Amino acid sequence: MTTFGGPWSRLKLDCVESYAVAYLKVMQQQNWSLHYVDAFAGQGRQQLKLANSSADLQSENQASFDFLDQAEDQARYEFLEGSALRALKVSNEATRGFDRFVFIEASRMAKEKLAQRALVEWPAQAAKIQLLKDDANDAISDYVKNTNWVKTRALVFLDPFGLQVRWRTIEELAQTRACDVWYLFPIGGVIRMLPSSGQMDPMWELKLDTLFGTTDWREAFYADNIQGNLFGDASRIKNANETKILSYIKDRMRSVFAGISDFAILRNSMGYPMFALLMGVTNPSPRAVSSALRISNHLISNLNH
Repeated sequence: MTTFGGPWSRLKLDCVESYAVAYLKVMQQQNWSLHYVDAFAGQGRQQLKLANSSADLQSENQASFDFLDQAEDQARYEFLEGSALRALKVSNEATRGFDRFVFIEASRMAKEKLAQRALVEWPAQAAKIQLLKDDANDAISDYVKNTNWVKTRALVFLDPFGLQVRWRTIEELAQTRACDVWYLFPIGGVIRMLPSSGQMDPMWELKLDTLFGTTDWREAFYADNIQGNLFGDASRIKNANETKILSYIKDRMRSVFAGISDFAILRNSMGYPMFALLMGVTNPSPRAVSSALRISNHLISNLNH
């Protein structure tokens, strides 16, 4: 079994699971068809490293970006249930559960393992499960287009390993006006891809364009090198830190969602930010926004402490 993640992996999953419990309680008297969508479903269970004795973070110029916690090389282990199995458990225990599960996984092997585990562990929920082997962005796009949003409400979890989520996917979900979307934003990956100078690999620039859905991050995260310009050098220097990047993505999210929760910053064992967890509410109803943000911000507040 592949080993990845760190203590922060449990924190994010506990948070989204707790929200799912509250979500079903709020929705139990409603007539909508309730969906749970996991865009990076994995194999259902992962081997989790708990504690490390040394650290070796990736340098910002490293070309390989899996953006997992590289700080953990000697550890104790435990097996951690992923979002998909947790959603099945929550649904099975609820007064009114989800009516449909959409689990998306790009790896055929992981998809098959998840299917087997779901059938064995939660047979009562099996008929409601749709398992898709596909790119998460493509599958979400098809799902949004083929769902009747007048009759449907969905809880969506975007839990990428790195910069896989395209901004267009965020926009498509926001346009449904019927989804609560938990997004694990890859702050660590973005930080590593921003060199101190403005000289960036064109492929990295394209990745960030796709992640943010715009090119204006260049102006937000870089400034003219005034000293250099005095000597005729038009070079640029980095003008971005953790706070500025998080403020930028939150503004981007606000531009398409009716409401945005606070952030929970998930850090590795050396204190380096790996991901930022937040939720976007697409339903424009003030009552819906208020209810969703009250619950999500409470959970995030607990996570940050």
